[in-house]
Amino acid sequence: MEKIDHFIHPHPLVLVDQEPGDHGSRKGFCSGCKKAVGVYCEDCEKAAEGYCYRCEEELEGSSYGCGECGFFLHKKCAELQREIVNHPLHPQHPLILLGRPYPTAFCDFCWKRIRFSYRCNSCNFDLDFRCAMHPQFVAQEFQKLQHFSHHHPWILVEDLEIQTKEKVCSGCREPMYKSSPFYCCPNCIFYLHKKCAELPLKINHPADRKHPLKLLAKPPPHQEKCSCHLCTQSYEGFVYYCSVCKFDFRAADAFLRTITAEIHEHPLNPISGTISFVCNACGTDGNHVCFTCVECNLFLHSDCTSLRRTIKIIRHPHRLSHIYFFQDDEAGKRECNICHDDINLGYGSYSCSDCNYFAHVNCAIDEDLLEDEKSKLSDDLTAISPAFQEIKPGEIKHFSHKHNLTLSDDGVEDGQSCEGCMRSISTSFYHCVQCNFFLCKCCVHDLPKKERHWTCRHLRELYFYSIFCCHYCWFWNSGFGYNCDACNQIMCIRCHEIRDTRIINIEGQEHFLFFDHKYRAKCCGCDGYCNRRGFRCKDKKYNFALNYRCLVLPKTARYKYDDHALKLTYRDDHDLSQCYCDICEEVRDRKQWFYHCADCDVSAHPNCVLWKSPFVKLGKPFRIDDHVHPVTLVKIDFYPPKCNKCGKPCRDDLSIRCTEPDCTYIFHWDCYWKGEHFRIWCLLHRD
Repeated sequence: MEKIDHFIHPHPLVLVDQEPGDHGSRKGFCSGCKKAVGVYCEDCEKAAEGYCYRCEEELEGSSYGCGECGFFLHKKCAELQREIVNHPLHPQHPLILLGRPYPTAFCDFCWKRIRFSYRCNSCNFDLDFRCAMHPQFVAQEFQKLQHFSHHHPWILVEDLEIQTKEKVCSGCREPMYKSSPFYCCPNCIFYLHKKCAELPLKINHPADRKHPLKLLAKPPPHQEKCSCHLCTQSYEGFVYYCSVCKFDFRAADAFLRTITAEIHEHPLNPISGTISFVCNACGTDGNHVCFTCVECNLFLHSDCTSLRRTIKIIRHPHRLSHIYFFQDDEAGKRECNICHDDINLGYGSYSCSDCNYFAHVNCAIDEDLLEDEKSKLSDDLTAISPAFQEIKPGEIKHFSHKHNLTLSDDGVEDGQSCEGCMRSISTSFYHCVQCNFFLCKCCVHDLPKKERHWTCRHLRELYFYSIFCCHYCWFWNSGFGYNCDACNQIMCIRCHEIRDTRIINIEGQEHFLFFDHKYRAKCCGCDGYCNRRGFRCKDKKYNFALNYRCLVLPKTARYKYDDHALKLTYRDDHDLSQCYCDICEEVRDRKQWFYHCADCDVSAHPNCVLWKSPFVKLGKPFRIDDHVHPVTLVKIDFYPPKCNKCGKPCRDDLSIRCTEPDCTYIFHWDCYWKGEHFRIWCLLHRD
């Protein structure tokens, strides 16, 4: 039996031949009897099933496996070369194959989120191993093009797709998302659609019948404060230009023909040249090429001719239909449920016929909100699956615990918290009669195992974690979290409960907040950035916004050296010399939120009161892959041992420690999760 030692795994890997079509779970199950096994099942004499650790695709054919760990690699993945020298996309330095996952990286060529890559640390450059080992790049055989728009030659790339809509074609400035084949400059990592590379350099056009139009790589300089379409849109792509008439327009608008559109029943004819108009489909101004229906007297942006009659967005459970105007009996003030500005009733918008939901066209078709029509989930926003099975009235089997849980209305000890949400239990709860495990009734009945959420277009699954970092509020948490594999993100229960609109009262002033996925300014509570996840006040005169972190702050909190609860306070009107934190003794910004005890006149930063981990369960044992004994999360005040990584005492900080008294395994949590080659965002709970 062939064995190899591979740098990615500490144990020898055994070569296994698996029949095509044999698929299974990630940790290894016999394809015959379905028992959990190692590499082979002795009862059935069949190979274990699983997924490749590197490419995460199902195992077929030959693969290498470790029976002790349920670890598998495709044979081709195991045999990838460790170092690539003089790669066409990065010839200046060698690329080294990483041995551990790097979950925050994107491929610098295809822009797919990757766990494993060939990496150049000097340049912070990552290549997905599929891109790095693409046959064209390995053979270095390309069809080359010397294009007038760029000083380097372009190479034609086939059978690869760009996986992000943020990378655009240098010619038409449209997204390169899933375009193939395409041209690429390997030196600059610029992209060009094949059709854009093949545009004629000169054309005759009815918009200017006297002179030919010449193709330019970007628009020529316009007058200062020019209000034409190219200037207002900051367009930088290819244009056709007449130097005599000083006339130009996008290359994509040069070959327009009469078309039919889904949102209109009659043919639409292009108007040569540029005119000023208001688009009947979306209600916004236009001053460039447009389409018109003479019979209905409609004018449409060229982009609006591709609008769908009905669409699905992640913010609303029903399909939205396009309408050109509201009928007289429906007249009245309408507000967009996405940006919360008024809708012009005389022009097009999207609305839901089942409920009072309206949206501007440009808000509804935003690529961050629009559903994928090809997705199996696009018509099932309410797709959910329960997290528990009812055994009998008052008794359930929940996925998060190995024993049955019993419903109880009896009181609990002070300080007893729910294992799912980490909140104190004050109402009915489920508990295990064999161990000290409690779940509040809300976590059992209101949290399905799988569901759709208004912030994401993918199906999310509920997991039970010993510790994880929420990618919305960035607090470390224990208990339940919703994981999205496609986005590689976890959402805590507190953030999960927040809706896209809410009302908050700050110093007697009521603010109507709505979620603005494009908001990039700072949070008024902590001065931190909202990172496109801000809740903005509808009334723009307040210029008020909050991020998730401030929204989930508890209204009251306790500090170990204070007898009273500290209240979350929104502004400090004391003299500037009095604004300091009583815990860290640093100066506080009096405009930022803080915790305050009026009885003791104590004020402190939220991070100082809550520490780094206010929602983490301490003292509960669990298992991890890199240690033989159970470990637990602790905070040590007195006589702390030294961290195995940095050598500093683990005092007053979250640490991970072995539960065996004679074992010296202990790390600061910061030292543990910030490893040399990877970052640990979560640890699933394992008994």
